[in-house]
Amino acid sequence: MKTLIRLFGVLPLAVLLISVIGCDREITIDGNAGEAEYVGSQTCGVCHEDTYASFMKTGHPFKLNEASDAQQAGYYPYTTVASPPAGVSWSEVDKVIGGFWWKARFIDNDGYIITGDDVQYNFSNDTWTAYHSGETKPYDCGPCHMTGYQDYGNQEGKEGLIGTWAFNGIQCEECHGRGSEHVAAPREVDMKIDHSSELCGKCHIRGDIGEIPASGGFTKHHEQWNEMYVTKHTTLKCVDCHDPHIGLHPDNPARADAIKIQCETCHFKETESFMASTIDHYDSQYGPDCIDCHMPYSSKSAVGNLATFTGDVRSHLWRINIDASATMWNSDSTLSNGYLTVDYACLHCHTDESKSWAAGNADRIHP
Repeated sequence: MKTLIRLFGVLPLAVLLISVIGCDREITIDGNAGEAEYVGSQTCGVCHEDTYASFMKTGHPFKLNEASDAQQAGYYPYTTVASPPAGVSWSEVDKVIGGFWWKARFIDNDGYIITGDDVQYNFSNDTWTAYHSGETKPYDCGPCHMTGYQDYGNQEGKEGLIGTWAFNGIQCEECHGRGSEHVAAPREVDMKIDHSSELCGKCHIRGDIGEIPASGGFTKHHEQWNEMYVTKHTTLKCVDCHDPHIGLHPDNPARADAIKIQCETCHFKETESFMASTIDHYDSQYGPDCIDCHMPYSSKSAVGNLATFTGDVRSHLWRINIDASATMWNSDSTLSNGYLTVDYACLHCHTDESKSWAAGNADRIHP
């Protein structure tokens, strides 16, 4: 049934004429009275125009995409998925995983991730690399790549798509809850506002929260919650520093506003000592920032360069162990030890120097 309902009306929810501050629009929603339904980010954007426009320049909505959308120029705000892997046509691709920043992988028409050699595209260096060659990989990435994920059934009846979901990607309602009741009565029904790190951490995690999985000399992927949890910064919330509605993509002109506070806001003594360092690092315009040393790229999502200890995701460990014999990893390099070492903190810039050289000079940074 579809019925016209005015703001604060009591008829079944279907078509809503909104007449609130700055929002005089008609929205069509399928749903039944008394049931909260997912309405989609575009519906949120009808009233929350600026927030929606900014949010759509983050990576969250693009974690999973229909192939019909992903191949269109302009679909992603800063990148273009020019083609599927060699030997695969777009007609053989059902969905694209990612494509916003680091990498793109592809799902076939039965819902399985396309595996093999040269099947993952890496944006940073324009290369194709292998992904689980010789394996059959169902798409079982819920709930971190989808909104409204349920761990039963198969999306669209496709064997390889494990679980069902309301929308591709991480949309507004994955964090704020189902929106239909708020849309029907925005002044009476508030959306969920959860400032906890646990909300972010339900996806920015791998394995046990007290461990930090690693592989190939880097922390795996986007494990910021694992990393933060073992540091003193666990007393902070992710949103104390991050505005989740503003993207950190290097090409985003609003990128500087994505970080709400700077390190020196809290660490003023450390900032003063850094300014007084006998090593000529401090320069308010051209010198390295705190994050260059304390949040180096020691994690890897798509590609990394072991020669310069540089991955493509910033660490959230902060603390640097300046002992030359310290290592970031356990004996078989499958877990992080919970701190940074001078090779990752220093040698990504000082590529011609050694770890012992970095350790010998590190205590001069904050005299």
